[in-house]
Amino acid sequence: MNPDLLKRYFFFIILFNLNSSAQKFPDEMNLSSDERRLVIGNNLPYKGFYKSNTIRNINLQFSSANYWTTLTNNFPNRIDMMCKMTIDGVVYDSVGVRFKGNSSYTAIGNSPKKSFNISLDDFIPGQNIGGYNTIVLNNCFADPSFLNEIIYEEQISKHIASPKGNFAHLSINGQDWGIYDNVEQLNHDYEKEWFLSHTGALWRARNPLNNSAPRGSNGDSLASLYNFGTDTNFYSWHYNLKSSNIPDPFTKLMTAIQVLDTVSANNVENILGNYLDIDAALWLIVSENIFGDDDSYLYKARKDYYIYYEPESGRIIPLEMDGNDTYQNSESNLSVFFNVNDPNFVLMHKLLNIPSMRQRYLAHMRTAVKDELDTIEDFSIIDSYYSLIGTFVQADPKKLYTYADFVNKKPLQKQFIKDRRANILSNSEVAQVGPKITNTVFYSDSIAWKRPMSNENVWVNTSVTSTNGINRISLYSAFNLAGKFLKDTMFDDGLHHDHAAGDGIYGAMISKKPGATWVRFYIEATANNAAKTVSYDPEGAEHDVYTYLVLPSFASDTSVV
Repeated sequence: MNPDLLKRYFFFIILFNLNSSAQKFPDEMNLSSDERRLVIGNNLPYKGFYKSNTIRNINLQFSSANYWTTLTNNFPNRIDMMCKMTIDGVVYDSVGVRFKGNSSYTAIGNSPKKSFNISLDDFIPGQNIGGYNTIVLNNCFADPSFLNEIIYEEQISKHIASPKGNFAHLSINGQDWGIYDNVEQLNHDYEKEWFLSHTGALWRARNPLNNSAPRGSNGDSLASLYNFGTDTNFYSWHYNLKSSNIPDPFTKLMTAIQVLDTVSANNVENILGNYLDIDAALWLIVSENIFGDDDSYLYKARKDYYIYYEPESGRIIPLEMDGNDTYQNSESNLSVFFNVNDPNFVLMHKLLNIPSMRQRYLAHMRTAVKDELDTIEDFSIIDSYYSLIGTFVQADPKKLYTYADFVNKKPLQKQFIKDRRANILSNSEVAQVGPKITNTVFYSDSIAWKRPMSNENVWVNTSVTSTNGINRISLYSAFNLAGKFLKDTMFDDGLHHDHAAGDGIYGAMISKKPGATWVRFYIEATANNAAKTVSYDPEGAEHDVYTYLVLPSFASDTSVV
């Protein structure tokens, strides 16, 4: 074969294989159609079992006449009871069923409208529905609209990992049990959707099981990444290990927490960034804050959140869960810096008192308000969901609230969105205007957006304007699909492939990398005002970034080995 043709043949084979690696991405990690952006989240509408705007029909058939008594007796020890389940006409034999919840169980008294946990693989290994082995049916305690958690998780999924959800119409032994929220469980199935693997560790923050463990005031849990020292027992009391595929998971959790507590402000990015996904933590605080989630890391007992240890990066990532206590009009004036001065709320207290981290948080707050508190989009979503479930709520014989409560909640949810948006945007720090970043592009071999070959430098250009002047333009880059970004300065001096000096175009180099390396990058622009207000491109950094895949180089010798 002609050597040039042979070289081209192998080039396309390798290119195809490199591109096909995108198929191995988790469901919530997606390349843009032009393969220039890598976005984690915002994969709406949902498909599969949690398909958006869908009501699943679920029937539970217990063989025992006194199943309710058994379920009640099993609740304290979380013991599953065998049951046959039918979903949309498909039978799933021998699933495990139990009641779930804390306040949603105890505060409703003798009401039969309990929440349910259903394990499809409890008695039949591998049994699942659409790849999910657990179904969670929530009774929407404290939410007569049945919508708070569904809409909240859907909206924040634009910026952070969150569980999917739709609705279920439940019947038990042929008796109508009404409408439920059908919400994804945080487990291995969830990890596979959001992370490169599910080989790390997963914890749920909780109140300590052992009364001798240190506690906060009023029974607070201190499961807030609080430093308990070097005894891992204290951490096991406060964090329930749900799964682990790593050695000494609590040692890794403890180490990250101790670094968070002891690292100096000057070393947060360089050192803490190796143990904690700082940007994901800031987005979590933003998300919980703008929706006034008062059963969360942000608020109350500093629990009801999960932590994932990502083995690819060696970092912990806080995860949101349980969004039922949102859209409360009493929280529409919540401070954007709520609990920042309380050292027991470690993430806020540590990060938001560091000027650079505070500005990153504020930039994310502006983006989240724009994307998640858009009255036109949000009102349309609320209206469509009310139309979808209205007749089911009205006919629900077990519901905790009246149909009038359901109807009356709708204008209150819309008012919350209006009031919360106005309150946040009126904050003087949020109102600061950051630089405007446009026309970001990378060059390889002086060609825009051309994938570099192995060991070939890449130059990044971006245009920045600012009414408050410019203090610094930074290029953040990371290599491979997980891990900390490194920070470099961009210049407008005519010496960094940035066109002419002083023309508002900034340049910086990403050093050469070997073939088959994924490179991620984004831009941070800092204004020259007193606050040093920042902006990002893409706005959703670090879960929305520019990317390229380095191609392999080819030897000039094409002889057969």
